[in-house]
Amino acid sequence: MKFGMPALVECKDIVECVRVAHENSLDFVEINMSFPQYIPENSDAELYRTLTRETGVFYTIHADEQLNPFDFNPAVSKTYFKVMADCIDFAKKIGAPVINMHLIKGVYVTLPGKVILLTDVYRENYLERVREFIAMCEREIGDAPLKIAIENVDSNPFTESQLVALEYFMKSPAFALTLDVGHDDCMGGKDRGVFQKHPDKLYHMHLHDSDGAHPHLPLGEGKIDIAEKIAMLSESSTCLVEVKTVAGLKTSVEYLKGKGYIR
Repeated sequence: MKFGMPALVECKDIVECVRVAHENSLDFVEINMSFPQYIPENSDAELYRTLTRETGVFYTIHADEQLNPFDFNPAVSKTYFKVMADCIDFAKKIGAPVINMHLIKGVYVTLPGKVILLTDVYRENYLERVREFIAMCEREIGDAPLKIAIENVDSNPFTESQLVALEYFMKSPAFALTLDVGHDDCMGGKDRGVFQKHPDKLYHMHLHDSDGAHPHLPLGEGKIDIAEKIAMLSESSTCLVEVKTVAGLKTSVEYLKGKGYIR
């Protein structure tokens, strides 16, 4: 199993991120495509490869957090298709094994006493975009050893339409799941059924502690059974220690070393 760190705001660029990862005995950095310095057009793939050769640190990718290729507007959807295609191309160039992705809830209408999601009202339009997106990703990935892993988020549980869409994603060899354990805790396990239904699709993990209200705590500072979560992963899995500061990362790495997960 490989442990990694996110691209932290305190680190100005990929060189600094790799240095911090290497100093903390971590295997990879998850670069975030919402940060301007990490988007493909601003990144030198050869630099990334050189850093890997020099340190052994490799990369995973967090897709742009605003990514919504399922927008009903064809022009908007087309743009996001290209954003993901460019992300896949860059992932292949730097040897990233996984792209982490959120499913965006989308536009909703607030009525007296309830909220209606447009993806639920126009579900077939939404699912048509989902099927087109899956086909595009499969073409772009080809035979590369790369998965797109869909993450549970802490803003809302998977919606009715997303649960239907996930069945399409889970049938594709290009797609997998990311379990974010802190989000799961803060959402009271509302998305847990997806992971229980598709345990073979768990490919990536965002590991951080939580007190039930606040995720992204350093490991050992909340109430999550960290050992139980790590035991869900296979030896080939990637596990991101998703804390937000260098200090929190060091605390979490010391916790993992104390438990024998990192040497």
